[in-house]
Order: sequence, then C-alpha cells, then structure tokens
Amino acid sequence: MADRVWPPALRFSQVMLEPRGSSRSGGQSLTGQEQIVASPTSRWVGTMTAPLGPQDDAVLAWRWVRAGGRSAVILVPACDGRGPAHRARIVPRGRGVPFSDGARFSDGAGFAQDYSIASLAEGAAMNATQIRISLGAGFQLLPGMRFSMPGGRLHEVVDLVDWDGGSLWTVKIGPWMVADWPVGTHLEFEHPVCRMRLASDDTGALNLALNRFATPTIEFVEAF
Repeated sequence: MADRVWPPALRFSQVMLEPRGSSRSGGQSLTGQEQIVASPTSRWVGTMTAPLGPQDDAVLAWRWVRAGGRSAVILVPACDGRGPAHRARIVPRGRGVPFSDGARFSDGAGFAQDYSIASLAEGAAMNATQIRISLGAGFQLLPGMRFSMPGGRLHEVVDLVDWDGGSLWTVKIGPWMVADWPVGTHLEFEHPVCRMRLASDDTGALNLALNRFATPTIEFVEAF
C-alpha cells in the first residue's frame, strides 16, 4: 500500500512531535552516580489535535486518516514553520505550483515552492549522525531546525559543526540516517513531513457533539 498524503482539510490546533528514546543509561550506581549517553536511534512520536466544525470535508478527512488503522502509513506534516526561508521572512508558497502543463492534483493543490534550496553537499551513509548541507545563499541553519528526507524520514539539526561562510554547512543531526543518500539529495526544511502510523487502532476516536463539532486528538508513532 502506498504512503498516504495528509489531507489539506485537516488543520492542527495543537501539535506535539518529538523524538523518543534519545538517551541511554545503565542506571544509578550505589553512590548515586549515573552515566547517560545520547542515542542516535530515537523514534518520532506525535500527538495532534484538530478542531472539527460543521464542514463535511474535515470530518470525512479525519475518518479517512483513521480508516486504515495501524497498517496504513501516512506522511504527517511537521507543521513547524521555522526553516531557513521562514526565518529569513520568505514564506514559501503554499501548494500552488502546477505541473508543467498547468494541471494540478485532484484536490486542486499544486506543488510547494521551496526557497531555501537545501541538499546534501556530500553523500550520507546509513547510521550517519553528521552531514554536510548545501544551502541557498543568504539562508542560515540553526540547531533545532527540522528537515525531512525524500520518503518522509524526519531529522533535527542537533548542533552546528562548521560553516564555510557561504553555502556549505556541517551539522550533527538526530536521529541517525537509516539509509545511504547520494550527494544532491533534496532536504525539505520548509514543509517537512514524518512517515508515521497510528499509535493504536482506537486512537483518534471521533465523538461529534450535536453531530457537528469535535476537537479530537490522535497519536502517531514513526513508521519504518
């Protein structure tokens, strides 16, 4: 089954998307000392709340998200808005860029325009926690910024290692890479997504007040 794309009719009012299991410890010694090391193997978990009104599209979209149960995989938007282009106050266009012949997707949307133009400056190997990024001139990377790889693997910039003063940045990331990626691979900072599935089959159950209104919450875990 192909990965699902998040329906545009659903907009979040609250979002929690964080890596879980980002440290390891052998426990406390008899003297109370504890050695904790950072783990690159964390897994993203998410909790999203969406206000649903009388509009049929939002209710139907919510049901569609739940319909596949835990077997379905969906590309959940990180809803961050803190990428390099946003920080430079250049808001990327919404999904308004059509195909070359002027056609759009079935819901009327087009492609999103990415202004920061980020890509891998060098190939990244599986399990890598440090990568080199080529970023459009005039843009800046900062710890905490998030980006997704093609296919929906979400990463976060943990620390800045080096900057050549131009377009090349060396950064530490988490979680680590789960595949080999060639030089030139696009990194999506402005509209990152995370490949996820429902945390349980009953999460997000919809209880409509007066058969019209609800503010349901749904939980996700990263899908591999």
